[in-house]
Amino acid sequence: MLMRPPRHSVRAILYDGDEIVLFKRIRPGREPYWITPGGGVEPTDATLEATLRRELDEELGATAGPALRVLTIVEQDRLTTVYVCRLVHMDLSRRSGPEFLDPENGIHEIVRVRPEKVRELNLISPELADFIADGAATLPALLAAATDAPGRYRPIVDVHLLLFDDEGRVLLGRRQNTGYADGEWQIMPSGHLEEGESIIDATAREAREELGIDVSGLTVAHVTHHRNPGGTARVGMFLVARTTSGTPVNAEPHKCAELAWFPVDDLPDRTVPYARAGIEAVRDELGFSLHGWDLPTMALLEAEAVRAGFEELSVSLIGHHDGGVLVLSDEETDRLPSTVARHGLQAAVRVLTDSDQARFVGADDYISVDGRRGRRFVFAAPLPAGTPALGSTAVSRESTAPSEVGAGRPARVRRLSAEAVDAGRMPHAERVLVAQWLRGERRPGTDRPGEDG
Repeated sequence: MLMRPPRHSVRAILYDGDEIVLFKRIRPGREPYWITPGGGVEPTDATLEATLRRELDEELGATAGPALRVLTIVEQDRLTTVYVCRLVHMDLSRRSGPEFLDPENGIHEIVRVRPEKVRELNLISPELADFIADGAATLPALLAAATDAPGRYRPIVDVHLLLFDDEGRVLLGRRQNTGYADGEWQIMPSGHLEEGESIIDATAREAREELGIDVSGLTVAHVTHHRNPGGTARVGMFLVARTTSGTPVNAEPHKCAELAWFPVDDLPDRTVPYARAGIEAVRDELGFSLHGWDLPTMALLEAEAVRAGFEELSVSLIGHHDGGVLVLSDEETDRLPSTVARHGLQAAVRVLTDSDQARFVGADDYISVDGRRGRRFVFAAPLPAGTPALGSTAVSRESTAPSEVGAGRPARVRRLSAEAVDAGRMPHAERVLVAQWLRGERRPGTDRPGEDG
């Protein structure tokens, strides 16, 4: 007798803030029960994570950040792989799963529940319910550690050693195969401070690993608090050495295409801006500086996204009018209007609003339905009542980004007060960005430079 292979499915423990997103299933002749988003693996799914993201899109029109595989449930005829991830954007008008189109399948009511409360529900399966409840404290921490989300803020610390030749030129290396700023010139050596390591020890280690030299008499010449445009912040320590032993060689050719010496006043055009700022600060004998904390222009945002290797960019809009925020509403959610930036951020903002006063608010990262790394930029702009761009907004079911303006089923536009946004049905990631914008608006004397041309 041939054994039938078990059915394979995936499930998502989908965090939205401190709560998880569940479906309450109401079907004729059966007591209500709850399930996590997910479904069966299809032959066209390249990986289990591809199944997960397809199911999130079909069931919720949802995009999420990085996903961690945390549990496998083995039953007699079923194998279930469970992932934990965070919701970035949800757009129910993109729902396309067949289970939502047939009335005989009953109701899928979206509910948000604190994970420690799931044992009070009839959640399928009980093993998954126990895992979620037992992991109420550890799962968010695990997810935060994997995605660089802040708990208590712990910034990355970079060390950069500036080496000079007899002519006063500084040593740089051209990056390759690193996934960040490949093709651009960076200070050599550079690296990250590791746990239990002093800044001096880290710098000496990087010198040995990257250049094959020993250094001594290290001192900090400059400190900068740097923020990537649209990204995260870090602290940079720029050091110089009193003595060096050995001749610098390219000890990591898999990450560095070449080494070269350059005059401090004539660095290559394609020098990483963060590195350039540090070199110039050491030249000017500055002890401390801020870099990247001014409101970035669209050109800087795009350049950093390219430098970081994002494959897709999208834009969401906080369109505000009379003290409220305009949102697109489904029967169960509110969301910011969004579109893919296929022709640049400026053009994408113009798809959403004709206002020339769009201001950058913040960004978050996601992974598209087809597995591409994406970064969503959120802008705020004042809008008159009945703005045509918002009034005609519709959502495409074929979008791979958080949502797509164009052909599709239109959503209702409504205005939410600041209080309603805070207590409403908007995904947590978007509520955070709206709150960030509101804080900036209410801060006296806030400098809000405009976009570039």
